[in-house]
Amino acid sequence: MSAHPFAPVPHLLPLIFVLGMLACGGRAMAQEEESSFLEPVVFFPPTPPIIGAPIANQATGYPRSIHGRRMTPPDGMAAFVAEPFYPALSTRLFVPKLSKSIEVRLHAYRTSRDQETSLLLNQLGPNDAATDSIDEAALRAFAAEQTPRLAALELEAERLRVDLISDWFWRNRIDWNNSRRWKLDPRKGHTDAAEAEAQFQVVRAAAYYQAGLLPAQRGLLRELAIELQDGARRARGQPGNRADSDAIFFSPETTRFRLPPNASPRLRERLGAYNGRKAVLKRELHDTVIAQDRAGGSSRATAYEALADKQWPEIVALEQLAEEMRTELSGRLTPAPPPAPPWVPARLIEEIHSYNADREVYFTEMKLHADQAAAQVPHEVDDEGGESRFRAKQVEVRRAAMLEFRRLQAERYDKLELRYKGIRESLSIISQNQVDRKTGQPLNADTLLRVHSASLAEFDTFGRESVLYTHYRIAMLQPGLSPEQRRLLFGYALMGLAQPLPYGEVMPQSTAKRPYATP
Repeated sequence: MSAHPFAPVPHLLPLIFVLGMLACGGRAMAQEEESSFLEPVVFFPPTPPIIGAPIANQATGYPRSIHGRRMTPPDGMAAFVAEPFYPALSTRLFVPKLSKSIEVRLHAYRTSRDQETSLLLNQLGPNDAATDSIDEAALRAFAAEQTPRLAALELEAERLRVDLISDWFWRNRIDWNNSRRWKLDPRKGHTDAAEAEAQFQVVRAAAYYQAGLLPAQRGLLRELAIELQDGARRARGQPGNRADSDAIFFSPETTRFRLPPNASPRLRERLGAYNGRKAVLKRELHDTVIAQDRAGGSSRATAYEALADKQWPEIVALEQLAEEMRTELSGRLTPAPPPAPPWVPARLIEEIHSYNADREVYFTEMKLHADQAAAQVPHEVDDEGGESRFRAKQVEVRRAAMLEFRRLQAERYDKLELRYKGIRESLSIISQNQVDRKTGQPLNADTLLRVHSASLAEFDTFGRESVLYTHYRIAMLQPGLSPEQRRLLFGYALMGLAQPLPYGEVMPQSTAKRPYATP
């Protein structure tokens, strides 16, 4: 049977297929170019706080704009602050350009993750704020049951990370490293501002964009990035974050606490060994990042896979060392409530509130009366100095109006003054034999209320932060959990902290010879 006259020559079929794919790819890329910005934007998650630290009330970075659009985080990113695909997803949602298949997988992943979180929270029970009340044996049995599912869940998160970063053919506008022209220079040290900034940015990006890493290694890279960012700021002449300088990274990765002053010598020795072994792992990761920065993608991934094989046993041993310290750490890191406020009778507190409210009404009415009188002063300025005379006349009229108001409201004012003197007398009596529980200094009528108010505010802060950090504390300190469960629970805790999400950054461009300085 003869071939169709328009049938292609067999050996040209691969070439025709490639040309067709290139044409389709060119059209797809042209459409993408029309629907996206010239410079890809990426958002990194907020830095996890030290346990117990106040939560920042504003995002880090600068609210810059690109092509008329503010680089604020896309909606929905708060649900993924602990995920390895957070930056890649943020770039896709900012455009927005997210395929339906990825959207379906994200929904399924989040549903499974939340279900497993609920199962773990149910296992912890209603007393999950007190880690010593949890049945450790039952928790270990549940860990053996749940951990395989969580390992599969982490594997799906890794697949999502890869697929979110991947672009069709050679144009990858999602990979942070794709258009980066500048590279790390191993000959330069941390004191060089540009190199210090470059090392921070490359290490931070490796935690989210580099293939071949274990989940624990990604966490270690994030810890390393936090340390390098502080060094980069100091290299630029900015003050380091002194409040974080005494914090210790623990497990799961990026959890931090401050060494309790009552730590035993044995605990200090163990923490020293733990920090030393973790520092070795970070140094190996740091050296690999620098050594592989100029390598191609596949050879770089091979190097990281080899490092993962090497570090895996030490990561397991490091987690075992952390487990041995958790019981003692839990008892020493449990926050103690602040000293009780000085005693003030509830009846007197109510009387003070009532007096303050009536006093506020009195002076508000006085001000209104004076403002109305001053508004009646004619504003006729026709010569030099006329404006000054007008202002002086208003001040005079305002003062006279206040005196008139006080004369008309004399009985009301006298009653307020009498109430004030009664309150002062009561405070003087109550303050006798009372001391400030923090300083030990005697209290009087002037200091009693101030110390009382400050103590109440401190109690309010203590209660709020104790609740906020409940699951953070359990993820870090509860014995019997697997590393996968700790990461799951810590991610849930980070979502509960509701830190402001940082603003976006423009990815490195092929025209840039050095990294831009991050905030």
